[in-house]
Amino acid sequence: MRILVAGAAGFVGRAVVHACSRAGHEVRGIVRSREQFAGVVSDGGTPFLGDLLKPESLKGPSRGCDVVIHLAQASHGSIAERRRVRVQGGRNLVAAAVAAGVPRCVIGSGYWVYRDNPRSVTEKSPVAPLSISKANFDAERVVRRKIESVTLRPGMIYGPGSWFAEMVAGLRAGSYAYIGSGSNFLAPVHWQDAGEAFRTVCERWVPGETYLVVDDRPARTKEFADFVSKRLGVAPAGSISFAQASKEWGKEIAILNRASRRASNRKLRALGWKPRYRTFRTGVPTVLAAMPRV
Repeated sequence: MRILVAGAAGFVGRAVVHACSRAGHEVRGIVRSREQFAGVVSDGGTPFLGDLLKPESLKGPSRGCDVVIHLAQASHGSIAERRRVRVQGGRNLVAAAVAAGVPRCVIGSGYWVYRDNPRSVTEKSPVAPLSISKANFDAERVVRRKIESVTLRPGMIYGPGSWFAEMVAGLRAGSYAYIGSGSNFLAPVHWQDAGEAFRTVCERWVPGETYLVVDDRPARTKEFADFVSKRLGVAPAGSISFAQASKEWGKEIAILNRASRRASNRKLRALGWKPRYRTFRTGVPTVLAAMPRV
């Protein structure tokens, strides 16, 4: 199978490139700069220079592919900029794929689209997307309307990038804090297990389906943060009020961070996927060991 990964330089994208290439697939990775080529090559893929907001740059990489995966996002910048990459970028990627005769697309989204839920979230739980999760949800809809697709909604993917890298840096600096008591639940998943999830749905294709990607055990926010701080040998995280978080982060981000979301991986397991790192307690140490200390 020939697979095109948009967002191949991101830490999730790299996990996907690695998982798919290791399974014997030909993987192409779209990146925005030549400096990012080496990472794609080291993960077993072939890099292509492209930008999802520049449709002409997507024609060459799409040609001859069997499936495209939309993981691209603007990791920095305003919500509006991130939305453009997720939604308009997704629209451009799918248009290029359809024009090139690519029959399928996997859209990487996130379980933040679901509303606060005191019980376990499943694929059919009610959604209430806010902020960047709204952009993810709208990107899902753009893709589904234009091409046969599968949607993956990972939980809190921890790996050497994104929110987890910021958490580690904040804990080391003594500035990281969660909202209130930290008793709300999150559903973690190791970045390499997330990569394997994308490989699995490409190989065992069920059109139109949505899958949650989480490990076997949810964790309270405080429990997770305390474990990471202990592994780092630093002081535990602090706490801030919802009002303070709303002021510093914006109300919608504060709502997302305060919400409780346990989640089930039963549906994805039925497809043949299972996490190598069944809980964060076995997975987090491997990530920390691979991260540079700055």
